[in-house]
Amino acid sequence: MRRLLRADDGIALIMALGIMLVLTISTVAMISYVSQGSRNSNVSSARVTALSLAEAGIGTANSIITTAANAALPTLLGCTASGNNSALPCTDLSVTEPGGTVHFHGLYEQGSGNEGSWTITAYGDVPNPTGAADLKKTVTAAVSITGGGTQNNISIWNYVYSTAPQGSGCEVTLSGTQVTIDVPLYVTGDLCLTGTQAAIVENTANGGQPVDVRVGGTVSYIGTQTTVGTATTPLTSGIASGGCITASNATAHPCTTADNWFVKTTDTPITATPPTIDLAGWYTNASPGPKNPCGASTPSPVLPASTFDNDSTMNGSASTFDLTPSTSYNCVTSTGTLSWNASTKLLTIGGTIFFDGNVTSSNSAAMYHGLATIYVNGTLSFTATQTSLLAGCPDSPSTPTHQCAFADVSSEWNPSKDMLIFITSKTNGTAINFSGTQNEFQGGLYCDPTSTVNLSGTQTKVEGPIICGKFSWGTQTKLFPLPTITSLPPGAPLPPNAPATISPPVMTSG
Repeated sequence: MRRLLRADDGIALIMALGIMLVLTISTVAMISYVSQGSRNSNVSSARVTALSLAEAGIGTANSIITTAANAALPTLLGCTASGNNSALPCTDLSVTEPGGTVHFHGLYEQGSGNEGSWTITAYGDVPNPTGAADLKKTVTAAVSITGGGTQNNISIWNYVYSTAPQGSGCEVTLSGTQVTIDVPLYVTGDLCLTGTQAAIVENTANGGQPVDVRVGGTVSYIGTQTTVGTATTPLTSGIASGGCITASNATAHPCTTADNWFVKTTDTPITATPPTIDLAGWYTNASPGPKNPCGASTPSPVLPASTFDNDSTMNGSASTFDLTPSTSYNCVTSTGTLSWNASTKLLTIGGTIFFDGNVTSSNSAAMYHGLATIYVNGTLSFTATQTSLLAGCPDSPSTPTHQCAFADVSSEWNPSKDMLIFITSKTNGTAINFSGTQNEFQGGLYCDPTSTVNLSGTQTKVEGPIICGKFSWGTQTKLFPLPTITSLPPGAPLPPNAPATISPPVMTSG
């Protein structure tokens, strides 16, 4: 019996040792599991910190761009320069933040015309909780520069802007019967409302901008039933720095509702700066243009090189060119397009185009598609009956099926997708002539401060910014509500010494 009990004691000892071994292994495993989980949690937290640092680097880089004197300087974010573009190699800029360090650099690329973009790469660098190599997280983002990036501001392209300096008489005269302006208006000199029922009103129903009227000189109410704003719908803002003149009070005085001056807010005086144009530069560089005729890949019928210039000299001597004739034509270059389909009445445009002579448009139902600036070393005229050149809808890149409606009907026209701006060189005379009956245009118009845009044709309709010296009007001339212009076509002239228009950064990876 005692021998059996001694045998049981041995078995119990072995069982106890086995249980202790199992418990030890379990405890060690549990400790290891908990430790590994803690390490994983710490590593995961560090990776989140690295990502946060990288995103902060994108914000820091964007702040450098937005506060720079030149937002398109290729070396701004640590890279070398190749012409207007950034190039490798790049030296990362570094900023120490709580939890680690962020490194970043940016490559700038100048686009066609007046646009560019930054590609920013940033990575956060934090210590590895395990003692191994530092943890890094990389993100990239894109920042677009609207208006070319080099101290540009397109805000004045959101106005009808009279650039003629104040002199004797009226710089802008609303002389026609029932002339209606419902766009932001800037007049450097004096504004005179001489026509019957001439009115500046506000209409934002279809996406038109709130109307802001800024007059550097005086506002004269000469015609009957003339008004700036109305009692029921005052303009958003306005100022007449020289005051108002009326039949009942011929001495310039502060404008009030008694003068038919209805504005919600009185502006402070500002001095706008007209755009500057580089006519000689675009004579050389426009494409299509005098130095860059239609390429070999242009389908027939091809515009001859003499269309753009007839004697290799910038002198305005080329024959007047009709953009929308009864026959088709084509012109394609490496950076531009100017093609007209007479059957579909579609003018396809792209790039910066130059004609060393006058330009006209004669078709009654033409539409354009694309983004382009056309320089005219001469005059632009719409003088036939019912001449019409509007943007095509739906907007690019869709194939248009109809002319975009004016803004008193709908908000169809999107000038960021389809926009044509004419830049004329004529000085001391009529540079832009809409004297035909029922002429219509959607797009931008520019002429010299010494020149005039003539809108005297009966029932002339224009939707788009106009920058010119003086203006003349006809019966029932109408300027339609202006959609907000946020970008411009290639080659559009811009005012000097103004800040860039910069988009928020858009994350592209990370």
